[in-house]
Amino acid sequence: MVLNQNETKSEQPKVSGEGHASRPKLSTTPGTSAFTLTELLVVIAIIAVLAALATNAAINALNAGKRTAITLELQQLATAVEQFKADFGAYPPNGMQNSTYLGFAPNDFTRMFNKAFPRHNEPGSLIAGLAGAGTSSLQFDADNRGMNGAEALVFWLGGFSKDSQFPISGPGGPSYDKTLGITGESLEERNRLYGFDLGRLGPRDSAGQFSGRFIAYEVDLNRDGDTNDFGEQRQINLWFYTPSGSEQPIAYFDASRHRAQVETSPGTFVNNYDPYFGQLSPTFMDSFFAIKRPNQTNPVRIEFANQGKFQILHAGLDDIWGNMTVMHIGAQGDPASNVLLYPEGPFIGDIADTLTNFTTGTLEDAQE
Repeated sequence: MVLNQNETKSEQPKVSGEGHASRPKLSTTPGTSAFTLTELLVVIAIIAVLAALATNAAINALNAGKRTAITLELQQLATAVEQFKADFGAYPPNGMQNSTYLGFAPNDFTRMFNKAFPRHNEPGSLIAGLAGAGTSSLQFDADNRGMNGAEALVFWLGGFSKDSQFPISGPGGPSYDKTLGITGESLEERNRLYGFDLGRLGPRDSAGQFSGRFIAYEVDLNRDGDTNDFGEQRQINLWFYTPSGSEQPIAYFDASRHRAQVETSPGTFVNNYDPYFGQLSPTFMDSFFAIKRPNQTNPVRIEFANQGKFQILHAGLDDIWGNMTVMHIGAQGDPASNVLLYPEGPFIGDIADTLTNFTTGTLEDAQE
């Protein structure tokens, strides 16, 4: 076929080499290069540091939230104690004291109970026994020092029966028919003065049943004085209350009735009132005393922190109270004394994170 001179030939690809079409050359951006191993390690290290900082910040925020929650609950309990005073005329006493000055506890307890329930017909031995003056029927520690500061809080705020003659033994009170066994107690039926989360009451065994101290007694619920039927067996379980996620209980110390014990010279003590709790079970590893401070107008005079009211305390996030025995030995200014006083402290170690109803943070935060 002959092409017209005016017709244009189709463009044919240029051939180079052995008849292959030419390929465009790959181009690279000038100045680019891959990361070196050192640079990668530096980046990884920076990421690790940032992750650690973020983790620490998250942990600190979580711990701050836990402390705030516990402190809020201490304040709520303090409000309930104030309401108790408004209802019954005085702050509730606690029972555990050193056996050398046990006389305070039964007297305080008996006076308070008679003031709160003037028409009661509960056995006198029961009232004294709750404060540590009982005998063989009590299941207290070896010195029979009565309810400790953790147990007293639940006893007084746990609620009483509306039966004015039997506020302990009547319906809705803290005791139950012992013949029914451990399942005879119904915490839900208590006329509680504070909204305890019942699941956080302890101590409990692996089956969730109460496993702490108790007191057993007999009472004449027929009110007829007939000794033949005077013998209904009742039991009071001494519960304590723990914050969520904690193993250590919240403690209550009465600071309204007496001044703090002070050693004015070696072996010479005045006031002789020093409530505490500790060494009652494997979970109580330390003896913890009520917190003391110098009198604000006369620093040589030692008194309780929040004197005239009460102390509600918790061991803090470490769940360790620490050794507070030094707080009841010696007087301020005595160089031979090892005194730890609020707010000077120094509050360090296990004691430092202790939380109270009269501080907004820990003892360490509050110290001067």
